[in-house]
Order: sequence, then structure tokens, then C-alpha cells
Amino acid sequence: MRERDASPESPMLQRATELLREIPDVRAEWRAALNARIRQPSFNVRVKARDRSTLRPFAAIAAALVFAGVGIGAALAVRAPGQTTENGLSRTRFAFVAPSASQVSIVGDFNQWNPAAFPLRRSADGRTWVIEVSLRSGRHVYAFVVDGKVARDPTAAEGEDDGLGMPNSVVVVQGT
Repeated sequence: MRERDASPESPMLQRATELLREIPDVRAEWRAALNARIRQPSFNVRVKARDRSTLRPFAAIAAALVFAGVGIGAALAVRAPGQTTENGLSRTRFAFVAPSASQVSIVGDFNQWNPAAFPLRRSADGRTWVIEVSLRSGRHVYAFVVDGKVARDPTAAEGEDDGLGMPNSVVVVQGT
């Protein structure tokens, strides 16, 4: 647009201004549907589902917190030492989630870092590998070997570096 066409007296500018000031014609049904949706409470979120249920975010958050608590409790139970045997050793359960692994073992200062000494078995869920090991009370450094590769335990405290750039995991077994 040239400068002289943009002057306040320009017929093109006047017509454009008139068009912008016009209120568009809206069907009454559409306006009623829009107003009904705007007036819905903001804390209810409609979810498209076969049963037309309504998801309530507060209930979803509460459920998530319950599941997180159960998960943390399960993780702590896995780390807790078991009962003491007659020779003063405590049964300690180790678990590692690796659904696609074909072989998992545990290595540590308690088995001279031998990957063949303590193979884990796949649990019933098919995702988790587990083993119970009899350990003396004290601090033990360990790692998992998953399909030939060393992996630290994501649920355990991190220990010193193994000298190859991988931090080991630590479990402390309490005497009873």
C-alpha cells in the first residue's frame, strides 16, 4: 500500500475499518453450545472414552501418590536384609528390572567379582531379576552384569568409582 492510500481519508482504509467493526453473524445453536462448554467447571476434564467417564485430576494425583508410595515401599523392602542364618550371615534380596535381558548376575566384594557365581533368576512378572544372597553384616560394594555389561543398581546408594568410570552400588547389611 502506498503512503497516500493509508491516509485517514482513504476509501480503502475506511472500508477495511468498517468491515472490522462489523459483528459477524453467528448461529444461535453454535453460540449456545460454546457458552455451555465455557460454563463447565474447570476442575473436571472430559476424557473421550467408551464409558464417557470424567477424570478428576485430584483423584488422579492421589492415585499417583499412592502408587509412588507403594513403589518406594517395595524398593525399601528389596534393600532390607532378611533373617540372620545360623552362621551369622543375613539373607539379602537383590532385584534388577531388565525385561529384555537374557542373563543377569550380581558381582561384588562378596563373590570376588565373579559374574558366574550368583546368576539372578527372572521373577514371575517377567521384568525383574532377583536373587537372595547370604552376606555378613557391614558395607558391601556390588554391581549387576546384564548381558555381559556392567550396570549399577538404580535403587541403591552410589559407591566409589570402580576405576573404569562406572560407580558401584553399595548395600549396608545390619547385624541382628
